Amino acid sequence: MFLMCGAKKEGVVPVDRQPLVCARALRVLSEPGPLVKYSQKVGGDPYDPDNNPKGYIDLGLAENRLCEELTTQKLRSLNLSREDESSLQYYPNLKGLTSFREILADFLDARFLPRKKINPEELVVASGTTAILDTLAFCLADPGDYFMVPAPYYYRIRNDFEDRARVKVLEVPLSPKAGFELTVKSFEIVYTVAKKQGKNIRGLLLINPNNPLGDVYTAHFLIEVLHFAFKNGLHVISDEIYALSVFDKNSRFRSILSLPFPDPERVHFLWGVSKDMGLSGYRCGVLHTCNKHVLQFATAVGIFHVTPPLMQRRLQHILADDDWLDTIYFPTLHKRLSVMYKAGCAKLSEMGVYVHPAKAGIFIWADFSPFLSEHTFAAEQELFIKFLEARIYVLPGKQSYCPYPGWFRIVFASNQHKVMEGLKRMEKVLKNLPSEKERATGKLD
Repeated sequence: MFLMCGAKKEGVVPVDRQPLVCARALRVLSEPGPLVKYSQKVGGDPYDPDNNPKGYIDLGLAENRLCEELTTQKLRSLNLSREDESSLQYYPNLKGLTSFREILADFLDARFLPRKKINPEELVVASGTTAILDTLAFCLADPGDYFMVPAPYYYRIRNDFEDRARVKVLEVPLSPKAGFELTVKSFEIVYTVAKKQGKNIRGLLLINPNNPLGDVYTAHFLIEVLHFAFKNGLHVISDEIYALSVFDKNSRFRSILSLPFPDPERVHFLWGVSKDMGLSGYRCGVLHTCNKHVLQFATAVGIFHVTPPLMQRRLQHILADDDWLDTIYFPTLHKRLSVMYKAGCAKLSEMGVYVHPAKAGIFIWADFSPFLSEHTFAAEQELFIKFLEARIYVLPGKQSYCPYPGWFRIVFASNQHKVMEGLKRMEKVLKNLPSEKERATGKLD
């Protein structure tokens, strides 16, 4: 006799019953990230000015939608031959299609200006930078080891290191009083204390340009970091997924690939199409490393995170089209990023909200601490819930591991009407908050 799922057989008492899932699964489930906890809910009832004007406005999910019509038109124009289509029906090279890696090498040569020409055999294609960080965590560190990461940082970094590989994040706290400035001294202080505590530090991670700050790190700073890492035998992971989204005309992005490596086998570069190309659904990232062991490991586990060959072939045609990229896509992207960033900052300034000055990326990092009922993360969460009740989703600073309460990350790389409507909803929430005098006296109208 078969029982339906969830049914119980009467009169049967289980003996020594095992838990339904293991402790590892429970640990992951006990701390759901924003993507699971909020984005799925918000995405189920999305705002539409005509069909669903009371729906959620999502300015929390890190997606670049500014050039959607350009990428859609480009994708529709691709003509894959029948021969191409038939070859894509079978298992691919687990490092990525050879032809795609060759195009990626040319793309990186042209746009990241490496000191030496990229060897396609030193590239591994995977289903996004999340998959690559997970792979690097497994490969470079043992459970309980640490990677240093400047805080605030992209919230999934902790998940990417800890959920499966059990590698821990050691935060390098940055202060808003110092403009969230990151220096080599910041790493040195945290590293020295951690070593005295007996922690095993395996490396550090840089997100450049930074998520959520929008900072672009100088070549001088990056060289200092490389020498600090070399001195201490540390790996350096450089996540450059926003490298081609610099909108400040006075800022020059320098890739880690363009600099001299004192220890080439401990430097690992990441990029992907999710942000710069606005193709997060294509699930494609690329790892460059000179470390043969890392390349072999990433290839060996490639079956777990391979980007579908069809996606690779389509991306191959897009990334090879320099004329379209240089005359249409990137000029439009940079102009729209600049326009939307300035518009968002202007509105927030009207609302009395300070914004950390960004030079790249798709985020506004805004200080709402003056509007908190008290200077705590509990008060930050209260404000976040009020925003959510007003059907506007933005990411609270605690989710980005900001050391100080009150900061929020706002995605501005979307339709201008939608972004401005979202900011208006936030403004309405702020106007309905008790005044400072009311909070002090406890008298609320």
